[in-house]
Amino acid sequence: MPEPAEPIQKKRLLRMTVAHYRQPHVSEEDFHRWVTEQHAVRAAKLHAKNGIEGFSIYFAPKPFRDMTAELNAKRGRPWVVRDYDAQVEFFFRDMETFYKGASDPDFQALQAEEEPFISSIHAEISIGWIETYVSDGKVVNIGEDDKPNYPAFQESQVAP
Repeated sequence: MPEPAEPIQKKRLLRMTVAHYRQPHVSEEDFHRWVTEQHAVRAAKLHAKNGIEGFSIYFAPKPFRDMTAELNAKRGRPWVVRDYDAQVEFFFRDMETFYKGASDPDFQALQAEEEPFISSIHAEISIGWIETYVSDGKVVNIGEDDKPNYPAFQESQVAP
């Protein structure tokens, strides 16, 4: 008798991103300082406590956005250049883990402190899954048959 299939939640790593704009009166430097020295330090501890497997923040200050726009112009403008200030990434296996963290009273209190720094206008969110093929400079998750070791699309594409 074959072993039961491992649930997709054990195999699939979900990625949620939330892109944020800073409040117009907050400088990029002050925004970065607040995020890294106050918000992220406290958030990281809460996310780990609640089962989040990964938490990172991507910063895109104006010099980086300008350079990206120049690169886009050189390529004939095929891309939409995002103009948000930061994007937060969360990695987890199932939505229950996310909901557990989101309902944590300490996390809700932390979010309530964001308003002076983070604009509530134009925030963007996405949820999908991650397939990693190069990690630490090495090819990973590809079998001897040169096929990915991930579940088929039909299984993976089922929303969490």
